[in-house]
Amino acid sequence: DPKQAIYQFRGADIRSYLSARRATEGRHHVLGVNRRSTQALVDAVNAMFQAAEDRPGEGAFLFRRAGAPAELPFVAVQAHGRAERLLDARGAVAPITLAVDTSLRTLREAMRVFADRCAQAIVDRLNDPRCGFEEAGQPWRRLRPADIAVLVRTGAEAQAVRQAMQRRGLPSVYLSDKDTVFQTPEATDLLRLLQAVAAPRDIRLARAALATRLLGFPMAELVALASDDQAFDRQCERLQALSQVWQTQGVLAMIRQALHVFGLPARWLGTQDLADNGERRLTNILHLAELLQVAAGQLEGEHATLRWLQQQLDEANAGLNSADELLLRLESDADLVKVVTIHKSKGLEYPVVFLPFAAHLRDPGQDARADRHPVFLLPVDDAPGAERTLVLTPDDEHKVLHAREQLREGLRLLYVALTRGRHALWMGLSALKIGNRKDCVWPLSAIGYLLSGPDPCGPEAVSAAAQALARACPAVSVQMMGEGAAAAAFTRLQPRHAVPPLAAPPEYDARFERDWSISSYTALVRDAGRVGANASAGSLPARLLRDDEPEGGEPAADADARNADDARNADVAAIAASAPLRAAPVWHRFPRGAVAGNFLHDQLEWLAGEGFALDASTGIQQRLVRRCERQGWGHRADDVLVWLRQVCSTPLSPLGVPLAELGSPTPEMEFWFPSDGLEAERIDALCREHLEPGRARPALPQRSLKGMLMGFADLVFEHAGRFWVLDYKSNHLGPNDAAYTLEAMNAAMCEHRYDVQAILYLLALHRLLKVRLRADYRPEQHLGGALYLFLRGVNGPAAGCCPIVAPLALIRQIDALLPSARAGAAPEAG
Repeated sequence: DPKQAIYQFRGADIRSYLSARRATEGRHHVLGVNRRSTQALVDAVNAMFQAAEDRPGEGAFLFRRAGAPAELPFVAVQAHGRAERLLDARGAVAPITLAVDTSLRTLREAMRVFADRCAQAIVDRLNDPRCGFEEAGQPWRRLRPADIAVLVRTGAEAQAVRQAMQRRGLPSVYLSDKDTVFQTPEATDLLRLLQAVAAPRDIRLARAALATRLLGFPMAELVALASDDQAFDRQCERLQALSQVWQTQGVLAMIRQALHVFGLPARWLGTQDLADNGERRLTNILHLAELLQVAAGQLEGEHATLRWLQQQLDEANAGLNSADELLLRLESDADLVKVVTIHKSKGLEYPVVFLPFAAHLRDPGQDARADRHPVFLLPVDDAPGAERTLVLTPDDEHKVLHAREQLREGLRLLYVALTRGRHALWMGLSALKIGNRKDCVWPLSAIGYLLSGPDPCGPEAVSAAAQALARACPAVSVQMMGEGAAAAAFTRLQPRHAVPPLAAPPEYDARFERDWSISSYTALVRDAGRVGANASAGSLPARLLRDDEPEGGEPAADADARNADDARNADVAAIAASAPLRAAPVWHRFPRGAVAGNFLHDQLEWLAGEGFALDASTGIQQRLVRRCERQGWGHRADDVLVWLRQVCSTPLSPLGVPLAELGSPTPEMEFWFPSDGLEAERIDALCREHLEPGRARPALPQRSLKGMLMGFADLVFEHAGRFWVLDYKSNHLGPNDAAYTLEAMNAAMCEHRYDVQAILYLLALHRLLKVRLRADYRPEQHLGGALYLFLRGVNGPAAGCCPIVAPLALIRQIDALLPSARAGAAPEAG
């Protein structure tokens, strides 16, 4: 299908089609019957293209060379026809109506004029009580707004025609084939709100969220919040309540609750301003909420969800995410006029189509302005399969070739637009001037080339071409526009019928569990050691500074939400440090913070899939450098390479082999199992009894789990017949290698309650082995334990390894607390 080549922005290429066509010559099959449109409309479209195909020159689609048949010929089709007819007060509606303006106008002026003329034509038809569909044996049906589509090429055209319709009281919806929901202002504002909800005690994040356009607080109220502590505290309490909803019911429930708490739907849907379309905003927020909920099912914790959303925004800004599920959704399925891009309309059909800007074209000079650097990909010649040249500094000849390629694509795009309608097509034809040019550019447009040919002409040629087509094809009607005619006509949409009252909703009496939730290690240790939690045994050591927990006791979950500025600030500090510090190994001068820790974790997860073969492959080294550059760490790529080579090649102290010799490890093993009745206090007591007994550690808050317990183990591997879990930690325990003793690492394990994390991971591995090995499973023989690899201690006394030999008694006791163990059901592991 050569029309697929209109999707050039997705990589489609007309010359690939031409090469395939030539290679399959003699074996072509054509769908020769149009089953969408009426016979009269098909005849009219055929006439428009056939005239261009028959005249001397390059054919309807500009792919015919002298003395050779067209590589892309126009093939006229027949029509199956339709049983119904479109009528109005004057009788049968003309299949094609050409609204012609011979005044020489700029693109901006013509867009305004034809947007108004199009909107008025739509309102006139909808206000006509005798405009509708007649079919034998069926009741007559009046034309509705939902029967009408306005096809445009750009967002600016869509905005112009929607504003013209709105002024006449005619609502519409807009759908594009390019814009994703992550490119909307709502996506950025929602990220601000989620950051504040994830860390409701962070005043800076709360103020940023309250100031977003999403929440829409007026300036006077924002000023009051800045000066009235009580008013600000009330808003923070809302964020705190939403945080609890997120933790217990998920991100989708939390966003819906936020809409209700801040009264957003009623406020948005009450606006009549098209620039602040409330229905559009609500659709975007609900769409984002669904995407976040799906993503959260594959992530662990609120802040992993935040990182995912930030990544989607970054990729959207770079034009990298355009999957169909991300494209903007139609904001309503009500009885509204649809404004659709021509690209989006391909494959669709509409009873009545308006094409108000059919003669508009891109300004050929706008790519050459001072603020742009045009790059053209041009064919060497017109032969099918011809090579193309990337032109970085185009001259005038290149610009002419580029304009020719644009016209070819415009002709294919016009064919798509002209063949979307079932009964009627309304087109705006205008005489345009572009930039500093005073001449008419009608022949440079697709419709102008089709009706008049490529030769230069004046504004009067627009009318002459329309009249000539009408004489040749009775299905075409011409409406001439006089000076100021479009501005003079203004009629509002008349009420059609009263909206029926809504039926009373049925009484809702279903019962469901409100305290069911998905929990994880993060949920268990959240707020550990804070006021209100049980006192820990013994005195606590000084809080250790680590990458994912800053000084002052901020929990890891809150720290994860900090911006990449933390890492950049750490870089500045490192640059300003003394000469001895700069001479220290890279792992002691690498930036700290959640951003740096997450970055290192991502690289190790990727390296696991490559067998940690960083020393053995220069290719893997080069790819690691490129990954650093893409993620904004190119200035640290050499340090990362040195550090991770050391990590991959240093033997793990309990095993005597490095990561690079583990065989086929499994990164990010996901696990789920039921957690009904699991008490955090009981887990705390068992861990204190079996893991480093007597060592002080923060107490877990009192919390009873009900639902599912899930997590992701960084690495699972088998060595010498025994299975292990391994977790990477980038904690900073001291300024040099000597600080990473086994004693210091064990203290850090208890201080940050990694003992709880380790036992959950080992329990998941224990349950998985029971399923996989069945009767052959012997925990004493097969279950090795957990290794916590402190990356900054890779050259320390214990090579950064803090091992936990599998505490079988502890594993069995916690396993017995879980429902599936008591019921004898198979565990769920992945």
